[in-house]
Amino acid sequence: MIEPYILGLIAQFILALSILPYSISIFRGTVKPNRISWFIWSIIGFAFWIITPDTADEVTKMLTLIFMINPSIIFTLTLFKGESKKIDSLEKFSLIIGLSSIVIWYFFKDDSGILPISIAILADFCALFPTLRFVFNSPEEEKPLAWLFFFIGSFIAVFAITDRSLESMLLPVYMTFGSFLIVFPLVRYRLKMKIALKEWII
Repeated sequence: MIEPYILGLIAQFILALSILPYSISIFRGTVKPNRISWFIWSIIGFAFWIITPDTADEVTKMLTLIFMINPSIIFTLTLFKGESKKIDSLEKFSLIIGLSSIVIWYFFKDDSGILPISIAILADFCALFPTLRFVFNSPEEEKPLAWLFFFIGSFIAVFAITDRSLESMLLPVYMTFGSFLIVFPLVRYRLKMKIALKEWII
């Protein structure tokens, strides 16, 4: 049995590593990240980092730091290499609900329990929605490697958490589920089309 601390280090390494292939893909123009998604994710990452209690274990603290830094870097890159199109109705809806959730979260951020995290997760799901639509409609235009890293790292993190309270477990469980929803159509498409593994990377 691997110690939770070691699992936590592995999860942190994989999650931190996920940004590398995605950033390279952005510069190469092989992916066009949804700017709205990554804008909300960068704000939500900051929110998760702010509400992480001092009593949280080191794995949780590091995860929230990664969830803040990675989306912020990707969003910055989208300003130069992202999609150049008008915001559609779904993106406007996601942006309004997501930002509204962040405002609501602000008034509950000092509360104990799962309420602040639940509100932040609602906002995060609003960010996830435009990207989900994109990968289901156009799986050939998104590379799966970075998302696979994120899914695997989040999944391992679930088992690295030493504090098994709902408050501590909610974030990594949600991140695992959310990243799986993105990975699934990307992998399914490539298996169906028998695309070589080297084409999955960048």
